[in-house]
Amino acid sequence: MPKQINRIQRFIALLIAGASLGAAGCGPDTMAYQSLQDARLVDGFRLDGRIDDGTFTDAVGVVVLEIGGGGLGIGFYGGHGVAVRRLDDGWSPPLPIDYIAGSIGLQIGGTSTEIILVFRSEEAFNDFVFKGTRFLATASGTAIRASGGVGDPLEGEETVVISRTSGLYGGAVIGGLGVSIDEKLMRSSYGELVLPLDVLGGHVDPPAGAISLWRSLDG
Repeated sequence: MPKQINRIQRFIALLIAGASLGAAGCGPDTMAYQSLQDARLVDGFRLDGRIDDGTFTDAVGVVVLEIGGGGLGIGFYGGHGVAVRRLDDGWSPPLPIDYIAGSIGLQIGGTSTEIILVFRSEEAFNDFVFKGTRFLATASGTAIRASGGVGDPLEGEETVVISRTSGLYGGAVIGGLGVSIDEKLMRSSYGELVLPLDVLGGHVDPPAGAISLWRSLDG
């Protein structure tokens, strides 16, 4: 059994690597565009009544993601979004992130999902943004779960997950979940020598569109 699990893990790693290569060049061209897209997403959640003026009051960080994909036996999901951290005088400039997941098992369907993650602790926020790919085993009726899976990075009460999903996806899967910083977009937006902590610490000039995102978060 351990050998079988190791083979599955290696295969999942290859799936994610392939999905990463396939997604190259398909992401947002500018931080201004991504910021405006995510501001629109947050505004849509507010209009739907899924968030209100108190949603982000105690947040130390927020991640906004748009995810799409599907599968028949083997599934791929990918998406883009931003992470922002609470600063003394507001929010940090947006840090671009990518989401990639590959899975195998009994599964069929496709979904499009918009997600807002509200982090109530610095540790939970840093863990999600910086720790990257994890192995995930779960039996689920939906493509994405907020908590409860083995090794789930969102398990616990420190993270609030708010989502909208269209489409149908179900089955028992073994998959890989990956969240990574889009360093290419980060550097083209903020400078070649800029580090992620420079962005989240507010040590760079915010891009066009950031103010719209901040206003959407603040209501």
